[in-house]
Amino acid sequence: MKGNKRPYIILSAAMTIDGKIASKTGDPDISDEEDWKSVHKLRTEVDAIMVGKGSIILDNPKLHIKYYDHKGYYRVVLDSNLSIPIESNVVNYKPETYPTIIVTTENAPVDKIREFGSKNVEIIKSGKGRRVDVVELMPILYDKGIKRILLEGGGNLNWSFIKNNLVDEIRIAIAPWMVGGKDAVSLVEGEGYAKMLESPRYCLSNVSSRNNYVTLNYKKEK
Repeated sequence: MKGNKRPYIILSAAMTIDGKIASKTGDPDISDEEDWKSVHKLRTEVDAIMVGKGSIILDNPKLHIKYYDHKGYYRVVLDSNLSIPIESNVVNYKPETYPTIIVTTENAPVDKIREFGSKNVEIIKSGKGRRVDVVELMPILYDKGIKRILLEGGGNLNWSFIKNNLVDEIRIAIAPWMVGGKDAVSLVEGEGYAKMLESPRYCLSNVSSRNNYVTLNYKKEK
């Protein structure tokens, strides 16, 4: 690893009362207009926004900033086998303002790397296994000047950061409904911890509510 310095990670998500960030069909439409404004305000305070390939394939987001003036930031996509479409918005929408980095593994196909390179997308290799090594990745991003990251991941990406104790702050908006479904994606998926005491602890730093939405802010316990 290139050093011990790493970016400050803020996990941001909206979820239902029962902890789902999407329905069983993958519908992630949980936030209302006010929550989106809060999210976009938070985006103005970071150097990069990070998502997994599933978010790109399912929703094709621009990962840009609305409502506020901003000079831009990096869009970082974790994609172990470079499977997102070359036509994706993160590749083609305002790359001069929101440059995109795709993080893959040492096993990524050379032709795919060349294809994304032709679109001026930067490719970073991190990890020799099937999945991106997020621990190895952190100092690489830090050395690029990325000091604060907003993690807007799916359940598995969130787990990869939680299990490696990389999440410094959490911002959760709880929407006033229950969606259920064993196949609906939860805030954090993965294998999970066997014991409650093994998991990282967080301190509640702020609570706010409006229109039956509740927003919780947590910071890592010192």
